[in-house]
Amino acid sequence: MDQQTFSTLCKYFNMVHGVTIRAIDAFTDGELDFRPKPNMRTPRELIFHVYSQEKILAEAVQQGRCSAEAAGRSNPEEEAGKAEVQALVTVNDLRTYAQSCHQTAQSIFSSMPESQLNQPVESPFGTFPAWRYFAFTYDEHWHHRGQIYTYLRLLGKQPPMLYDY
Repeated sequence: MDQQTFSTLCKYFNMVHGVTIRAIDAFTDGELDFRPKPNMRTPRELIFHVYSQEKILAEAVQQGRCSAEAAGRSNPEEEAGKAEVQALVTVNDLRTYAQSCHQTAQSIFSSMPESQLNQPVESPFGTFPAWRYFAFTYDEHWHHRGQIYTYLRLLGKQPPMLYDY
């Protein structure tokens, strides 16, 4: 991966994130615990997971490795994530959290020199070049945003246009 291509990907992800923030804002505080089926995550838990994962993987790139414990912190079902997700009470809390995690991750990713982009980063799910962890966060973001859009529709709301940057 070269720096110019990576920089373009980071800029595009910022636009995608902007649309996701608008989707978050479409929920009311009372809808954050909507669970369409037992054992499915709520909007609060999904948003926490997406943005925690982004920050954790960026920090892993910065450190050169990702531990199983660090990866688990993004799961609201695990003890490490439960307390954090419970502190995100309102839509405003979630938006602020999402913005903070995204900004931290983007600062890490966008400041990486080209020499670091292809350096290996170890994790419980394999060793990959640093730029690939950015791709993991991007894929994870789109995957879970699809779930968020489904939840909005189930609540009778029209989600933002996918590509309305």
